[in-house]
Amino acid sequence: AWSQDRVGPMCRTVEDCAMVFNVIHGVDEKDPSTVTTPFEYDRNLSLASQRIGVDPNAPKEFVDTLKNLGMTPKVIGARPVVAGIGGGGLNVEYAAAFDSYVQRKAKEIGLDLTALPEPPRPGSTPSAPAPAAPPAVPANPMAPADWNPRFVLGRTVRAFEFMQNQRRRYQLVAAWGEFMKDLDMFIGAPYADVGPNAQTGHPCVVVPYKFDVPVAQGGAGAAPAATAPALAPQPICAVIVGALYNDDRILGVAHRFQSNTDIHLKRPTV
Repeated sequence: AWSQDRVGPMCRTVEDCAMVFNVIHGVDEKDPSTVTTPFEYDRNLSLASQRIGVDPNAPKEFVDTLKNLGMTPKVIGARPVVAGIGGGGLNVEYAAAFDSYVQRKAKEIGLDLTALPEPPRPGSTPSAPAPAAPPAVPANPMAPADWNPRFVLGRTVRAFEFMQNQRRRYQLVAAWGEFMKDLDMFIGAPYADVGPNAQTGHPCVVVPYKFDVPVAQGGAGAAPAATAPALAPQPICAVIVGALYNDDRILGVAHRFQSNTDIHLKRPTV
């Protein structure tokens, strides 16, 4: 997604990431949306000098280690949300990014891209009685090409809906700016804030904080698999979310954790 992806390195250590980021950060002449801001990575960053929020459900082992290194946590509440934002126009960006490929495949399988079935819209038939059974899932028009339908579903989104969604996204960015005004960064709950961060652009660093058997993430009441595979211990990660352009600070905090632990040196058994 052009407006939701954030470029960043994936390396063995946080400090490796900092070195790569130092090279790639700044203006890209091929991307007019980019800007140059200071990147001042400090491998000996004082945690006491940073305003670090901590979600009540943040990983305890990770938080406790940072507290022992000098962090003074500030308890934070729920992050801002904007009703109706959904994927923030993600399907439209998918469809635009892969348009040339979709058109080529459509010709190969004889699909008329101007006659795609329009998806049902919420509230389009308010007076219709409730169906006796759930409606069948619409067929994927790209099934003959074995393509993900998200590459074509964005072609049927109305311009009005896309514009309204972008307005909601702007509201979300503003709300997150207000939420972060007294924070340099925060440590969230596992798996939290992924979607909103893609919408707002806040930088994140993902760092393993323990080596353990992963806990299944099925929803409450989810039935266990009949033959669940035995899982081996593997890296379990925490996420630090920074204020805009605080990439250097979140990397500095993550490095302080790694320089005082050996979790990142462990490897899964294969």
